[in-house]
Amino acid sequence: MALAIALFCGSKTARAQAGEGVDLSTPRRAMTTFVDAAQHGEWDTAALVVDARLLPGRPDPVKSALARELYMVLNHTVFLELDDLSDDPKGNLADGEYTEHVAAVRLGGRDVPILLARTKAEPARWAFTTSTLSRVPELFEVHGPSVFETSVPPVLRKTTLGLPRWQWMGLVLAAILANIASRVVVFVLGKVLGRITKRTQAKWDDELLVQLRSPARLLFTAVGFYGAVQLISLTVVPELVVIRLVTTLVIAAVTWMLFGVVAVISNIVEARAVNESEQSLTRGFRARGVRTQVSVLRRVINMALAACALALMLTQFETVRAFGVSLLASAGVAGIVLGLAAQRTIGSLFAGIQLSITQPIRLGDSVVVENEFGTIEEVTLTYVVVKVWDERRLIVPMTRFLEQPFQNWTKVGTQLHGTVMLYADWGLPIDALRQEVDRLVVNNPRWDKRTKKVQVTDAKEKTIEIRVLVSAVNADVLSDFRHELREKLVAWIATYEKGIYLPVSRGLDLAPTPTT
Repeated sequence: MALAIALFCGSKTARAQAGEGVDLSTPRRAMTTFVDAAQHGEWDTAALVVDARLLPGRPDPVKSALARELYMVLNHTVFLELDDLSDDPKGNLADGEYTEHVAAVRLGGRDVPILLARTKAEPARWAFTTSTLSRVPELFEVHGPSVFETSVPPVLRKTTLGLPRWQWMGLVLAAILANIASRVVVFVLGKVLGRITKRTQAKWDDELLVQLRSPARLLFTAVGFYGAVQLISLTVVPELVVIRLVTTLVIAAVTWMLFGVVAVISNIVEARAVNESEQSLTRGFRARGVRTQVSVLRRVINMALAACALALMLTQFETVRAFGVSLLASAGVAGIVLGLAAQRTIGSLFAGIQLSITQPIRLGDSVVVENEFGTIEEVTLTYVVVKVWDERRLIVPMTRFLEQPFQNWTKVGTQLHGTVMLYADWGLPIDALRQEVDRLVVNNPRWDKRTKKVQVTDAKEKTIEIRVLVSAVNADVLSDFRHELREKLVAWIATYEKGIYLPVSRGLDLAPTPTT
């Protein structure tokens, strides 16, 4: 428990006992009385712990001043844990018979122990030892208030939320100056490093410089703020709060920098894959796989970095560390509960990693899922975004692609075959249709010169079914190609020999009747 919490708890204890007299029967109660009285400026009460022979209501100015000096020394140098002190009237036997070790204050390269001792007279009471009190003036001279603190106007020495007002002002000023200084440093470093990166042909160093600018500003702000705070002479508890705040900011800044490094590396890998894809179709097919792996792995690495950063931030707090120990003690039960509660989420995460390795789908693949045709637009750790032809986005859970069937039209290549189905009268000359298809397809820029076929696939009661099979480089081109070919062939059949081969309904007359 931090000193601030201990002081709060100690305040409640002392005030609860105010009507019954001062309780110095144990080391913890004696120190609680001392701290609470000092916090409220009741130095005559605090002096009772300096000399247990004093009686309440009989102030001693010398011992009151000594109590004040001792409290200021402890407040500037020691992070006190009142709960660690013994609440036994006999004290902690490990520290010696009827002696309690409270803290140690550094002086001249040596530790000066702060000790409590139990009086022999009845009723037994605990107070600071003579050896401790004899070192107080020397300790106060080193660790007492600075000349600046004593020269601050009285109105600024008044405390607000446990901190003198002038120190609040100093903290705000330190934050502002640290921010300004960090911006200046980052600006100067950016100019210098920018000139160096411009001399190189590589682009990654320029991108890295951009990525690191903002986190570097945060890092320099945190370091500068901590340096400026050292001039304010904070007491132990506020200084500990500042240290934890600065540590948290430093961890966040470093993590942010690592995010930037990961982004630059992933962009380099993707850029190389794209450059290779422009050279040949086969390499372009491989590039989409590389982009998918990079996209998923980048998210995995960022999540791992964020989890590590959060863990480092939380380990600063003793309460969280104690909670972690208790969790480890019940790891079996906690693991089962966590696994049952988050099995879908964990399953999706592992599915995302598995998908990036096995690659049943890649960015840019044409798929049919949930009876919808679309293109893989984004792959996350938990879901996949499929862009449908009409600009809608279909959000599909990652596990869907590993547990249920779906169609991937571009699994082994982007080139596709497409059909145009036609229905005409039995008398339509197929050779004439083939010549028309040749004329429409051969000179069409959408055709990839692989496949071009005209086949009668069925003969029904009133019509024949004709399939025109063509190929194109990808799904988008093929779709437009099929639409265009269908329109022109329908128009050709409708006008060929005045449309006599359009599907018609007839009775027993099997021959089509020419129109005049």
